[in-house]
Amino acid sequence: MNITEILNQAEKPVLLQFFAEWCGPCKMLTRIIDESVEEVTQHVELKRIDVDQEPALSAQFQIRAVPTMVLVNKAGEVLWKHTGIMEIRDLITQISK
Repeated sequence: MNITEILNQAEKPVLLQFFAEWCGPCKMLTRIIDESVEEVTQHVELKRIDVDQEPALSAQFQIRAVPTMVLVNKAGEVLWKHTGIMEIRDLITQISK
C-alpha cells in the first residue's frame, strides 16, 4: 500500500490512523473513533494503517509512536498530525477545519 493509491481512491481528505495490534492506547482510540465513525467520515475518509504491516508508509510519515493520526489532503500534503489519544469532539473539530 502507498499513499498515492490511498489518495487516488479518496474523494475527500484522508485521516490516516497509524496503530499496532499490541498497542493498548491504539485500541482505545479505535473505539473512540468507531463510536462516532459516521460523523468522522462526513469530513474525511478513514484509513487505518498497521505500522508493523506497513513500515514504509509509517516511515514516509515519520511515525515514531502509536497511535498517531495524520490528516492528508488530496495533494498528499500533511494538514495535521497528532500522537496519542484524543477526545472525539477535539478530533472532529480538527478534521472539519
